[in-house]
Amino acid sequence: MSNLLQPSPLSLKARVNRFLHAPGTELVLIILILLSVILVFVEVGSTPDSLGYMRLRHLQTGLTAIFWLELGTRYWAARNKARFFRHYWFDLLAVFPFPYRFPVLRLLRLLRLLRASILVNHNLARFSSSLAIGLGAQVGLLATLGVIVLSGALGLYLIESSQNPDLDSLGKTIWWSLFMLVGAEPIGGEPETAVGKALTLMLMLGGLTLFAVVTGLVSATMVQRLRSAVGFHMIELDELTGHTVICGWNRNGVHVVEELLMDPEIEDNVIVIVAEFTETPEKALQHLNLSQLYCYTGDYTRIDVLETIRIIHASRAILLADSSRPRSDQDIDARTVLAALTIEKLNPAVYTCAQLLDRQNDVQLKVAGVDDVIVSDEIASHMIASSARTQGSVDVLAELLTVQVGNQIYKLPVPASWVDLPFWQAVDRLKQRQDALIIALEIGHPKRHTLVNPPASYRLAHKDQMVVIARKTPKIRED
Repeated sequence: MSNLLQPSPLSLKARVNRFLHAPGTELVLIILILLSVILVFVEVGSTPDSLGYMRLRHLQTGLTAIFWLELGTRYWAARNKARFFRHYWFDLLAVFPFPYRFPVLRLLRLLRLLRASILVNHNLARFSSSLAIGLGAQVGLLATLGVIVLSGALGLYLIESSQNPDLDSLGKTIWWSLFMLVGAEPIGGEPETAVGKALTLMLMLGGLTLFAVVTGLVSATMVQRLRSAVGFHMIELDELTGHTVICGWNRNGVHVVEELLMDPEIEDNVIVIVAEFTETPEKALQHLNLSQLYCYTGDYTRIDVLETIRIIHASRAILLADSSRPRSDQDIDARTVLAALTIEKLNPAVYTCAQLLDRQNDVQLKVAGVDDVIVSDEIASHMIASSARTQGSVDVLAELLTVQVGNQIYKLPVPASWVDLPFWQAVDRLKQRQDALIIALEIGHPKRHTLVNPPASYRLAHKDQMVVIARKTPKIRED
């Protein structure tokens, strides 16, 4: 697929939100959370007069400050503040600056293990959808059990160690908590304080429910595998911005999604597919990484549906000739035209590409302001005829139209220092400096017009766009 699509500039909050959800940022957070949990154990097992105790406290305070900065930034970037508190209340509780004279409250730091498990699951989906399905639930279960066992072990040590010789070390309390969780009965001693007994009750309840949870988890995983559930799910739609919307679905949709997800320029952008699905296309897309792909069932010609999927904040809208329901070719094109008119009315700045079955409906789309119109049968016929004439040119076209191999098509603005430069000199400069080849110019005035293979003497203008062939996005520097 061509790389001519250019996203609209993102707001500062959108860029910050994207940074917070970037894989590198989430990996750093996972490491910091695990480090914080380890420090809790080391700190609890140390005495205030031991060597390095103050350094441990300072390091923990520094990590807490980082977590507060992260959560504060998420709150600032969130559109729905109430949802932020619903999603991050236990994170806020975990980093609350409790006084050190209440050491038991430090156990709340362990709650961030739940956030770490969520981040791990999210990144598993980036690498492999099947891996996320197979391990995602297990990671969440292990995190929950870890919080229970570690909280019980640390709590029992803090409360019981000074008066109960059976629970006077971290090693003993950790083993005791593990056995309680599995066996649901005390071993080698019992707690003597009320808080200790409450923690024991918590571990017993955890042990009693462990078998049921594991059984349910295995059953759910098996059912999920049998249904080939590859990760389609709903998201908080009012958080979307700069995303790509695909309206309608047909057998070409798989290739469109595949090309978009494999394009390094836009691979991090969310893709929302909206159509009147009777069954979402899970099996056809199960080979892809679906962490950035979401499905919404609805009639995309309706304004309320388009507003729900945040079309006013989308950077691209792709309208496929919809075959999700049985309709005539004329009805399919009519729905495409109606949806294009509605989308351009709601978001005039969005880039819109529409697939038609009949070229005669092209006029309505051009009037609506649609940027590009694709008549798939017509293009396929041109490629077949071109291949027959030149005997092999289809390989060239196939390479240019996919991001998976070789060269692709990019669109670049004319640098200010290149204005009024003859076309042949621009071709020579770009080829020598970036190993890229200019094949066309998009003339932006008075209306957009593409000039393929311009005359050598044509002089570049300020509003022109260069259409180039390259193996990666060329980076042009001002002379």
